[in-house]
Amino acid sequence: MPHVTVPSGAELYYKRVGAGPPLLLIMGTGLDHTAWQRQIRAYSPHFECILFDNRGAGKSTAPSGDLSVKAMAEDAAGLLDGLRIGSAHVSGLSLGSCIAQELTLARPELVETLQLHGTWGRGDGYAARKFRAQIALIEKMELRDFYNINVLWFLTPEYMFFSPEKVERRIESILRAAPSREILAQQYRANLGHDSLDRLGAITAPTLVTVGSFDTAIPPMYGRAVAEAIPGARLVEFAGGGHLHNVEQPGEFNAITLEWMLGHAPPILSRPTAPFRGR
Repeated sequence: MPHVTVPSGAELYYKRVGAGPPLLLIMGTGLDHTAWQRQIRAYSPHFECILFDNRGAGKSTAPSGDLSVKAMAEDAAGLLDGLRIGSAHVSGLSLGSCIAQELTLARPELVETLQLHGTWGRGDGYAARKFRAQIALIEKMELRDFYNINVLWFLTPEYMFFSPEKVERRIESILRAAPSREILAQQYRANLGHDSLDRLGAITAPTLVTVGSFDTAIPPMYGRAVAEAIPGARLVEFAGGGHLHNVEQPGEFNAITLEWMLGHAPPILSRPTAPFRGR
């Protein structure tokens, strides 16, 4: 399995799929790279998708010590450096979007364009209460019981009503790749401690922010605040979309994000495209 050992000591599992300019995809709390599966088939004819598992998730290891969003951003930078990628388009979802913010602020030369999906710039108010509740549940429950509750935040009622079998498959997939309870709780504490809002004005990379109008994990007010803080950022709201609007509305999500990326990076199609086989 391909891994890069980054300066923190974490061994990050990664996968390269497709042809074209590099696109780094950063996933959220407790999830592995396969949560991007519905995007890869759309993106890979135009971009070389760099997927990876954050420290402690999926097939990546976790070093000892405290976890923070900035530390995970350093991991992402270490992955690009280790792969000798001088710059990339960067897309992050949920915790991945916060990692992408800190990566862009710390290493702006690495980021050609920036996408922030289901994002926030400060873990306060509603978000803070929700993160603290999730940490308390993790500390008291087995992971399966936790995720049976957690899906109520990141999937919409309509999706659960019309696609109950997909919900069950999603939970099983998450559990197969989930970090330990300790690492998962640390990730939620990192979510809670994330505070970039007053620094986002320094971002100069072209930025796309997307929110789901029915996101109860991170309500759209948080994404709107991020978009307002980043000069020139474009904001797109998915009507009826939840936190994982890339999963629930993949056709619309892929069309909007791909059109936006291609507008900033003409495709290179000279190399054959590697098939995406998930895990």
